[in-house]
Amino acid sequence: MLLPLYPDPAVRQQILEDAQSAPIPDIQKEMFRFAERFVRNSWEMGPDDLARLREAGLSEADVVSWATLGSTQSWFTMSADGGGIPLEGDAAVGPGVGLTRERYEATAEGLLAPAIGEPVTAPTAPRSEVAWVGMDLESEGYREAARWAEDRYGFVPNLLRAASLQPGYYRRHLLALELLERPQSEPLSGTHHAMVRALVSQITRCTYSQPTARALLARECGDGAWDRIAAGEAVTDGDAQERVVLDFAAKVARNAYKVTEKDAQGFRDVGLDDAAYVDVLNTTSIQVALDRMANALGVRPDGRPILPR
Repeated sequence: MLLPLYPDPAVRQQILEDAQSAPIPDIQKEMFRFAERFVRNSWEMGPDDLARLREAGLSEADVVSWATLGSTQSWFTMSADGGGIPLEGDAAVGPGVGLTRERYEATAEGLLAPAIGEPVTAPTAPRSEVAWVGMDLESEGYREAARWAEDRYGFVPNLLRAASLQPGYYRRHLLALELLERPQSEPLSGTHHAMVRALVSQITRCTYSQPTARALLARECGDGAWDRIAAGEAVTDGDAQERVVLDFAAKVARNAYKVTEKDAQGFRDVGLDDAAYVDVLNTTSIQVALDRMANALGVRPDGRPILPR
Protein backbone atom coordinates (compact mmCIF):
# COMPACT_ATOMS: atom_id res chain seq x y z
CA MET A 1 0.00 0.00 0.00
CA LEU A 2 3.01 2.26 0.47
CA LEU A 3 5.07 0.92 -2.43
CA PRO A 4 3.91 3.57 -4.95
CA LEU A 5 5.83 6.11 -2.83
CA TYR A 6 9.12 4.57 -3.98
CA PRO A 7 9.97 5.05 -7.68
CA ASP A 8 13.34 3.30 -7.29
CA PRO A 9 12.75 -0.37 -8.25
CA ALA A 10 15.68 -1.51 -6.10
CA VAL A 11 14.15 0.06 -3.00
CA ARG A 12 10.78 -1.44 -3.82
CA GLN A 13 12.32 -4.88 -4.16
CA GLN A 14 14.16 -4.51 -0.87
CA ILE A 15 10.92 -3.53 0.85
CA LEU A 16 9.20 -6.62 -0.52
CA GLU A 17 12.03 -8.83 0.74
CA ASP A 18 12.48 -7.18 4.15
CA ALA A 19 10.91 -3.81 4.87
CA GLN A 20 12.64 -3.56 8.25
CA SER A 21 16.11 -3.36 6.65
CA ALA A 22 15.08 -1.14 3.73
CA PRO A 23 16.30 2.51 3.57
CA ILE A 24 12.94 4.02 4.51
CA PRO A 25 11.71 6.10 7.49
CA ASP A 26 11.00 4.27 10.74
CA ILE A 27 7.35 5.28 10.70
CA GLN A 28 6.91 3.53 7.36
CA LYS A 29 8.74 0.45 8.62
CA GLU A 30 6.19 0.22 11.41
CA MET A 31 3.35 0.63 8.94
CA PHE A 32 4.74 -2.19 6.79
CA ARG A 33 5.22 -4.35 9.87
CA PHE A 34 1.62 -3.80 10.91
CA ALA A 35 0.35 -4.53 7.40
CA GLU A 36 2.25 -7.80 7.17
CA ARG A 37 1.00 -9.04 10.55
CA PHE A 38 -2.49 -7.90 9.59
CA VAL A 39 -2.39 -10.14 6.51
CA ARG A 40 -0.46 -13.12 7.84
CA ASN A 41 -1.65 -13.68 11.40
CA SER A 42 -4.03 -10.97 12.58
CA TRP A 43 -5.29 -13.20 15.40
CA GLU A 44 -1.90 -12.88 17.11
CA MET A 45 -2.00 -9.08 17.13
CA GLY A 46 -2.41 -7.20 20.38
CA PRO A 47 -2.44 -3.67 21.83
CA ASP A 48 1.33 -3.47 21.44
CA ASP A 49 0.97 -3.55 17.63
CA LEU A 50 -1.18 -0.44 17.78
CA ALA A 51 1.06 1.18 20.38
CA ARG A 52 4.04 0.84 18.05
CA LEU A 53 2.19 2.79 15.37
CA ARG A 54 1.34 5.54 17.84
CA GLU A 55 4.92 5.67 19.12
CA ALA A 56 6.14 5.96 15.53
CA GLY A 57 4.04 9.11 15.09
CA LEU A 58 0.63 8.02 13.83
CA SER A 59 -2.42 9.62 15.36
CA GLU A 60 -5.31 7.58 16.75
CA ALA A 61 -7.29 8.32 13.58
CA ASP A 62 -4.28 7.24 11.46
CA VAL A 63 -4.11 3.93 13.33
CA VAL A 64 -7.77 3.22 12.61
CA SER A 65 -7.30 4.37 9.02
CA TRP A 66 -4.43 1.92 8.48
CA ALA A 67 -6.57 -0.94 9.76
CA THR A 68 -9.56 0.00 7.60
CA LEU A 69 -7.29 0.35 4.58
CA GLY A 70 -5.83 -3.09 5.25
CA SER A 71 -9.34 -4.51 5.47
CA THR A 72 -10.39 -2.99 2.16
CA GLN A 73 -7.16 -4.07 0.47
CA SER A 74 -7.71 -7.64 1.71
CA TRP A 75 -11.21 -7.69 0.28
CA PHE A 76 -10.18 -6.42 -3.14
CA THR A 77 -6.93 -8.39 -3.44
CA MET A 78 -8.52 -11.71 -2.52
CA SER A 79 -11.43 -11.08 -4.88
CA ALA A 80 -9.01 -10.28 -7.69
CA ASP A 81 -6.81 -13.33 -7.04
CA GLY A 82 -9.80 -15.64 -6.74
CA GLY A 83 -11.39 -14.18 -9.83
CA GLY A 84 -8.27 -14.63 -11.96
CA ILE A 85 -7.96 -10.90 -12.62
CA PRO A 86 -4.45 -10.08 -13.93
CA LEU A 87 -2.24 -7.30 -12.63
CA GLU A 88 -2.35 -4.03 -14.52
CA GLY A 89 0.80 -2.64 -16.09
CA ASP A 90 3.95 -3.01 -14.01
CA ALA A 91 2.20 -3.23 -10.65
CA ALA A 92 4.52 -4.32 -7.85
CA VAL A 93 3.75 -7.60 -6.11
CA GLY A 94 4.49 -9.02 -2.69
CA PRO A 95 2.97 -9.90 0.68
CA GLY A 96 1.91 -6.30 1.35
CA VAL A 97 -0.03 -5.79 -1.86
CA GLY A 98 -1.09 -9.26 -2.93
CA LEU A 99 0.68 -12.28 -4.35
CA THR A 100 0.85 -13.48 -7.92
CA ARG A 101 0.76 -17.01 -9.23
CA GLU A 102 3.90 -16.53 -11.31
CA ARG A 103 6.06 -15.82 -8.29
CA TYR A 104 4.38 -17.70 -5.48
CA GLU A 105 2.59 -20.67 -7.03
CA ALA A 106 5.09 -23.08 -5.46
CA THR A 107 4.88 -21.48 -2.01
CA ALA A 108 4.19 -24.13 0.60
CA GLU A 109 3.02 -21.74 3.33
CA GLY A 110 -0.02 -19.55 2.86
CA LEU A 111 -0.83 -16.23 4.42
CA LEU A 112 -2.97 -17.87 7.07
CA ALA A 113 -2.31 -20.84 9.32
CA PRO A 114 -2.74 -24.15 7.47
CA ALA A 115 -5.05 -25.58 10.13
CA ILE A 116 -8.06 -24.28 11.99
CA GLY A 117 -6.99 -23.17 15.44
CA GLU A 118 -8.84 -22.69 18.67
CA PRO A 119 -10.23 -19.19 19.25
CA VAL A 120 -7.55 -17.01 20.77
CA THR A 121 -7.88 -14.14 23.18
CA ALA A 122 -5.35 -11.37 22.71
CA PRO A 123 -4.09 -9.33 25.67
CA THR A 124 -6.70 -6.91 26.97
CA ALA A 125 -5.74 -3.25 27.11
CA PRO A 126 -8.80 -1.43 25.82
CA ARG A 127 -9.04 2.30 25.28
CA SER A 128 -12.77 1.81 25.58
CA GLU A 129 -15.19 -0.98 26.35
CA VAL A 130 -15.33 -1.74 22.64
CA ALA A 131 -11.78 -1.98 21.24
CA TRP A 132 -8.11 -1.05 21.65
CA VAL A 133 -8.67 2.25 19.85
CA GLY A 134 -10.44 5.47 20.69
CA MET A 135 -13.80 6.41 19.18
CA ASP A 136 -15.78 9.43 18.06
CA LEU A 137 -19.48 8.65 18.34
CA GLU A 138 -20.64 12.24 17.86
CA SER A 139 -19.85 12.78 14.18
CA GLU A 140 -22.71 12.94 11.72
CA GLY A 141 -21.09 10.20 9.64
CA TYR A 142 -21.13 7.81 12.56
CA ARG A 143 -24.66 8.75 13.58
CA GLU A 144 -25.95 8.10 10.06
CA ALA A 145 -24.28 4.68 9.96
CA ALA A 146 -25.53 3.91 13.47
CA ARG A 147 -29.11 4.70 12.49
CA TRP A 148 -28.85 2.32 9.54
CA ALA A 149 -27.48 -0.44 11.78
CA GLU A 150 -30.13 0.13 14.44
CA ASP A 151 -32.88 -0.15 11.84
CA ARG A 152 -31.44 -3.28 10.28
CA TYR A 153 -29.99 -5.21 13.21
CA GLY A 154 -31.53 -3.62 16.28
CA PHE A 155 -28.14 -2.44 17.61
CA VAL A 156 -24.84 -0.91 16.47
CA PRO A 157 -22.10 -3.54 15.97
CA ASN A 158 -18.89 -2.91 17.89
CA LEU A 159 -16.80 -3.11 14.71
CA LEU A 160 -18.74 -0.14 13.39
CA ARG A 161 -18.05 1.78 16.60
CA ALA A 162 -14.35 0.88 16.45
CA ALA A 163 -14.10 2.49 13.00
CA SER A 164 -15.82 5.71 14.09
CA LEU A 165 -12.65 7.79 13.69
CA GLN A 166 -12.78 7.02 9.96
CA PRO A 167 -16.38 7.71 8.84
CA GLY A 168 -15.30 7.48 5.19
CA TYR A 169 -15.08 3.73 5.70
CA TYR A 170 -18.76 3.34 6.54
CA ARG A 171 -20.09 2.93 3.02
CA ARG A 172 -17.83 -0.06 2.45
CA HIS A 173 -18.47 -1.44 5.92
CA LEU A 174 -22.25 -1.30 5.69
CA LEU A 175 -22.15 -2.80 2.20
CA ALA A 176 -19.96 -5.63 3.51
CA LEU A 177 -22.35 -6.37 6.38
CA GLU A 178 -25.31 -6.45 4.03
CA LEU A 179 -23.58 -8.73 1.53
CA LEU A 180 -22.71 -11.19 4.30
CA GLU A 181 -26.32 -11.59 5.45
CA ARG A 182 -27.36 -14.13 2.82
CA PRO A 183 -26.31 -15.66 -0.53
CA GLN A 184 -26.13 -13.18 -3.38
CA SER A 185 -26.91 -15.73 -6.09
CA GLU A 186 -29.75 -18.18 -6.65
CA PRO A 187 -27.57 -21.31 -7.16
CA LEU A 188 -25.91 -20.96 -3.75
CA SER A 189 -28.08 -22.19 -0.88
CA GLY A 190 -28.41 -20.47 2.47
CA THR A 191 -26.95 -23.62 4.02
CA HIS A 192 -23.76 -23.43 1.98
CA HIS A 193 -23.48 -19.69 2.63
CA ALA A 194 -23.70 -20.26 6.38
CA MET A 195 -21.09 -23.03 6.17
CA VAL A 196 -18.69 -20.71 4.37
CA ARG A 197 -19.02 -18.00 7.00
CA ALA A 198 -18.52 -20.50 9.80
CA LEU A 199 -15.46 -22.07 8.22
CA VAL A 200 -13.80 -18.75 7.40
CA SER A 201 -14.34 -17.28 10.86
CA GLN A 202 -12.68 -20.38 12.31
CA ILE A 203 -9.72 -20.09 9.93
CA THR A 204 -9.20 -16.43 10.86
CA ARG A 205 -9.70 -17.30 14.55
CA CYS A 206 -11.86 -14.21 14.89
CA THR A 207 -13.58 -14.16 18.26
CA TYR A 208 -15.59 -11.16 17.07
CA SER A 209 -17.30 -12.73 14.05
CA GLN A 210 -17.66 -16.26 15.37
CA PRO A 211 -20.86 -15.68 17.42
CA THR A 212 -22.65 -14.37 14.31
CA ALA A 213 -21.30 -17.14 12.08
CA ARG A 214 -22.23 -19.77 14.67
CA ALA A 215 -25.79 -18.42 15.04
CA LEU A 216 -26.29 -18.29 11.26
CA LEU A 217 -24.99 -21.85 10.89
CA ALA A 218 -27.22 -23.15 13.69
CA ARG A 219 -30.24 -21.54 12.04
CA GLU A 220 -29.47 -23.21 8.72
CA CYS A 221 -27.96 -26.53 9.80
CA GLY A 222 -28.91 -27.12 13.43
CA ASP A 223 -26.80 -27.71 16.52
CA GLY A 224 -23.51 -29.52 16.14
CA ALA A 225 -22.71 -28.19 12.67
CA TRP A 226 -20.10 -25.77 14.02
CA ASP A 227 -18.07 -28.54 15.63
CA ARG A 228 -18.34 -30.74 12.53
CA ILE A 229 -16.95 -27.97 10.33
CA ALA A 230 -14.12 -27.35 12.79
CA ALA A 231 -13.29 -31.07 12.66
CA GLY A 232 -13.36 -31.12 8.86
CA GLU A 233 -16.40 -33.38 8.78
CA ALA A 234 -19.37 -33.21 6.42
CA VAL A 235 -22.41 -31.32 7.67
CA THR A 236 -24.80 -32.68 5.05
CA ASP A 237 -24.33 -36.34 4.17
CA GLY A 238 -23.87 -37.06 0.48
CA ASP A 239 -23.67 -33.42 -0.56
CA ALA A 240 -20.88 -33.17 -3.14
CA GLN A 241 -21.50 -29.44 -3.49
CA GLU A 242 -20.75 -28.88 0.18
CA ARG A 243 -17.23 -30.26 -0.13
CA VAL A 244 -16.46 -28.22 -3.23
CA VAL A 245 -17.79 -25.01 -1.66
CA LEU A 246 -15.92 -25.45 1.63
CA ASP A 247 -12.66 -26.55 0.02
CA PHE A 248 -12.73 -23.50 -2.22
CA ALA A 249 -13.56 -21.13 0.66
CA ALA A 250 -10.66 -22.51 2.68
CA LYS A 251 -8.29 -22.13 -0.27
CA VAL A 252 -9.31 -18.51 -0.82
CA ALA A 253 -9.02 -17.67 2.88
CA ARG A 254 -5.56 -19.22 3.17
CA ASN A 255 -3.99 -18.90 -0.28
CA ALA A 256 -6.14 -16.88 -2.66
CA TYR A 257 -3.19 -16.45 -5.02
CA LYS A 258 -3.19 -20.21 -5.66
CA VAL A 259 -6.71 -20.25 -7.10
CA THR A 260 -6.85 -21.41 -10.72
CA GLU A 261 -9.42 -22.14 -13.41
CA LYS A 262 -9.65 -25.69 -12.03
CA ASP A 263 -11.38 -24.32 -8.94
CA ALA A 264 -14.12 -22.73 -11.04
CA GLN A 265 -14.48 -25.95 -13.03
CA GLY A 266 -14.91 -27.82 -9.76
CA PHE A 267 -18.09 -25.85 -9.13
CA ARG A 268 -19.43 -26.68 -12.58
CA ASP A 269 -18.67 -30.37 -12.11
CA VAL A 270 -21.09 -30.58 -9.17
CA GLY A 271 -23.84 -28.50 -10.76
CA LEU A 272 -22.96 -25.03 -9.48
CA ASP A 273 -22.46 -22.20 -11.94
CA ASP A 274 -20.04 -19.27 -12.08
CA ALA A 275 -22.44 -17.06 -10.11
CA ALA A 276 -22.17 -19.44 -7.16
CA TYR A 277 -18.38 -19.45 -7.52
CA VAL A 278 -18.24 -15.66 -7.37
CA ASP A 279 -20.69 -15.65 -4.47
CA VAL A 280 -18.46 -17.93 -2.37
CA LEU A 281 -15.40 -15.90 -3.39
CA ASN A 282 -17.01 -12.63 -2.32
CA THR A 283 -18.36 -14.02 0.94
CA THR A 284 -14.95 -15.40 1.85
CA SER A 285 -12.99 -12.28 0.95
CA ILE A 286 -15.38 -9.97 2.80
CA GLN A 287 -15.43 -12.19 5.89
CA VAL A 288 -11.62 -12.36 5.98
CA ALA A 289 -11.34 -8.59 5.51
CA LEU A 290 -13.64 -7.79 8.42
CA ASP A 291 -12.12 -10.51 10.61
CA ARG A 292 -8.61 -9.17 10.14
CA MET A 293 -9.76 -5.69 11.07
CA ALA A 294 -11.60 -6.93 14.17
CA ASN A 295 -8.55 -8.94 15.24
CA ALA A 296 -6.14 -6.05 14.69
CA LEU A 297 -8.25 -3.50 16.59
CA GLY A 298 -9.14 -5.85 19.42
CA VAL A 299 -12.88 -5.44 18.91
CA ARG A 300 -14.95 -7.17 21.57
CA PRO A 301 -17.82 -9.44 20.49
CA ASP A 302 -21.30 -7.93 20.32
CA GLY A 303 -23.95 -8.99 22.74
CA ARG A 304 -25.88 -10.70 19.94
CA PRO A 305 -25.36 -11.87 16.35
CA ILE A 306 -25.27 -9.37 13.48
CA LEU A 307 -28.31 -10.71 11.67
CA PRO A 308 -31.25 -8.77 10.19
CA ARG A 309 -34.18 -8.61 12.54
